[in-house]
Amino acid sequence: MRVISGKYKGRRILVESKCNYRPTLTRVREDIFNLLSHNKNLNVNLNEVIFCDLFAGTGSIGIEALSRGAEKVIFNDIEKNHTDKIEGFIKNINEDNYEILNIDPYKQEINFLNYCQIIYIDPPYDHSFELIKNKILNRIDTNILIILESSNLVELDNLILKKQYKNKNLFFFRT
Repeated sequence: MRVISGKYKGRRILVESKCNYRPTLTRVREDIFNLLSHNKNLNVNLNEVIFCDLFAGTGSIGIEALSRGAEKVIFNDIEKNHTDKIEGFIKNINEDNYEILNIDPYKQEINFLNYCQIIYIDPPYDHSFELIKNKILNRIDTNILIILESSNLVELDNLILKKQYKNKNLFFFRT
């Protein structure tokens, strides 16, 4: 897997052959950032955004945000081996506008999310939207742009944009 665009375009992102996460496909990553850059309804200037990759896994979404000029990126994953690989990638590109956390967003304080303008949520398959809604979204301040990647269709009150793929959906909404 490689960075698609921006100042780190073409750099390789480490993905283990046997891993307990599913990397976001290149096409989906490209769509996310094209929509953020060009969709007027989302009203985003990535250069002025603190971006959080909440269930980071490979970190590909957050790394793409860094590459495209995000002001700061917060990577979070409960698995330390995942965040160690992300940190290794970032140290090789000599960035300093990032933070790496190992927090369980369902159990621990997630006040750091309220400093973000965009939160990308791509939880493991076995995490239901109700769990995310009750344990994460209900604890986030208003007017934060959420991008939810899910294999299920969910009902949202503040939906701005929905993009469907063969086996997954992207939902863009504000809290």
